[in-house]
Amino acid sequence: MPINVYSVANHLESEGWKLISTEYKNLDTELEMVCPKGHKQIQTYKQWRKHMICDICMAGNTKKVQKNKVPEKTSDTYRILALDAATNTSGYSVYDDGTLVAYGTYKTDNTKDATERINELKYWLIDAIHNWQPDFCQIENIQLQSYNTHGQYQVELYRVLANLQGVIIDTLYEKKVPHDLVYSTVWRKYCNINTDKGRENKKKAAQEKVKQWYNIDCTQDEADAICIGKYACSLNKKTTWGEDI
Repeated sequence: MPINVYSVANHLESEGWKLISTEYKNLDTELEMVCPKGHKQIQTYKQWRKHMICDICMAGNTKKVQKNKVPEKTSDTYRILALDAATNTSGYSVYDDGTLVAYGTYKTDNTKDATERINELKYWLIDAIHNWQPDFCQIENIQLQSYNTHGQYQVELYRVLANLQGVIIDTLYEKKVPHDLVYSTVWRKYCNINTDKGRENKKKAAQEKVKQWYNIDCTQDEADAICIGKYACSLNKKTTWGEDI
């Protein structure tokens, strides 16, 4: 059956949405629509079918967001720490009951070798756990990149990141912090970031999403961590985030 403006409107309506646009040409036509909570959105039908979530709803409460400074945790708060970990600059975000409250980066001393930088990040994480008291930690999983500019597998980089990930997981285990890994393709798909683009374009797209959600300008590492945390909140039943979308 061919897709037309009426079939699109009916599909949106069946999911609690409303189509405002009166013209439809193809799957890539930008359409104005309203989410079940009354927020106006502009996206293509292709985008909406893949991910029926309103970006404004996803933002939640934007008034508490702080760069670097993490607020004191209250006894009834469920806190998620999300990490985009690296041996040089690691991005992090903190969500309280599904609301982003803090984000930032931690930079290791780049004059040290990889083992020393991993050890430095380990003790930063121990301090973060002690001071921030996360109930759950979401970590981006590593994956072997296809080729570098010389056409060779980046095995050495993968080895270093694997060592880093092992130390992070072991630290969380010792500190009794529940945790999980997520591939970048998974959290990007959840956040409606085109996974077909090149690496730099994906990074910029994450920054644009964060700007759209929270009206904040952040680094690529911070943006990735915020998106990873957003994904973690959507899965965790102890947060109230999922009830707002």
